[in-house]
Amino acid sequence: MSKNNSIIDDQKIELKDDIYLLDLMLADSKGQNLLYLPGPYWANKSRNIRNEIKRCGIVDFRGSRNFIGRSYADNFYIDIRNSYNYGMRRLFRLLTQIYPFSKIFESQIELTESYVHTNINYVQQILNLKRRVKDLLEKYKLPYSLLGNCLSKVMIDGKEYSIRYIELLDQHDHIASWIDFKKAHSVFEIGGGFGVNAHLLLENYNNIRKILYLDIPPNLYVGTQYLKALYGDAVRDYRLTKNLEVIKFSEDDSLEILCIAPWQIEKFRSAIDIFYSARCFVEMPIAVVQNYVDKFNGFPHAKEAGVGLVAYEAFDSSKEFHANELPKIFSNRQFDCFEAEEILESPKKNFYFVSPGKFSF
Repeated sequence: MSKNNSIIDDQKIELKDDIYLLDLMLADSKGQNLLYLPGPYWANKSRNIRNEIKRCGIVDFRGSRNFIGRSYADNFYIDIRNSYNYGMRRLFRLLTQIYPFSKIFESQIELTESYVHTNINYVQQILNLKRRVKDLLEKYKLPYSLLGNCLSKVMIDGKEYSIRYIELLDQHDHIASWIDFKKAHSVFEIGGGFGVNAHLLLENYNNIRKILYLDIPPNLYVGTQYLKALYGDAVRDYRLTKNLEVIKFSEDDSLEILCIAPWQIEKFRSAIDIFYSARCFVEMPIAVVQNYVDKFNGFPHAKEAGVGLVAYEAFDSSKEFHANELPKIFSNRQFDCFEAEEILESPKKNFYFVSPGKFSF
C-alpha cells in the first residue's frame, strides 16, 4: 500500500456515537459499591464529561470546543465555560453568554487560542530536535494517531503525530526495558484513557491478542468507541458483557479487547500476562487501588504476571496519594523503582514501578 493510500484509509476511520451504550453504563453505575465509583479527583470531572458527550458527541473529542477528554485525553481546554454544565454552575455559564460578558469571554478565547498554537509550534521544534523522539520512531511503529480531530500534534519528517501518542510511547519504552512484551499474550490496563496504550501495544506486538481495558464511565465509553473505530468487532463492549456471570477471554488466538466497567472486575476469570496502569492509581482513594490489586491477585497465575506502573510527581493530598505508596499495595512483590523526565522535559517527572514477573529480560 502506498503512503498516500494509507493516509486516505486512515482518514476514513470514523468515530461513532452510541448514547444507548453510555446511558447503560451510567445507569448501572448507580448503586454500585463506592470502591467502583469515581473518587474525589474524578467525581465532578465525570459528571462534566458525561454532559459534554451528550452536548457534542465524540467525533471531535480531541479538539478545542468541548471538555470530553478532560484529564485523560489531549484536547485543548480553551473555553472554561464548557466545564460549567451541571448544577448551579450552569447559571454562571449562562451569565457569561450575556452581552457584554460574552464579548469579553470570546475575546479571551481568541487570545488563548493564539497562545495554544504558538505553544504547539514550539513543541514541534523541540520534538524535532530530540534524539529520543527519533529513536522511538525508529524502534516502534506509531500508528495513525489523530482520530477524534486531534489538534495537539506535530509534524516530524513530513508526517503528523499526536503528541500524546509520542508521550505514551516514551512511557512504554521505559517499562519495556524491564518487561519483555514480546512474550506476552494478554495485557490488563486500568485507567486506559481513550485507548492509546492499547492501540500502541496491538500495533507493535503481534503476539498480544487479548486486552482487558477497565475504566470508569463515561471515560470507558469514549475509549470503547475509539477502539471500536480501530478494531471493529474485536471490541466487546459493556452491552455484551453486562449480563455475563463470568467474563473471560476465548481460548483461541483471535484478537479480543474486553472493555469493562470497574464493578465487572469481580467476574473476570482469565489469566493476565502483564498488568499495566499509567498515572491513574494516584488519582484514586487508596482503598480503591487496594481493591483492584486484590482482585488482580485473584486472577489465575497472577503471581507470574509482569506489573508496570507509572505515576506522576505532583499530587493533591485531599484527592490523591503519593506515588511512593504504590509498591506497598502489592503484597509479596519486589519492585524496581526509578524516575524519568517526561519527553518534553516538563518540571514534573514520572515515577516508574516495575515487577517483571516471568517476563523479565
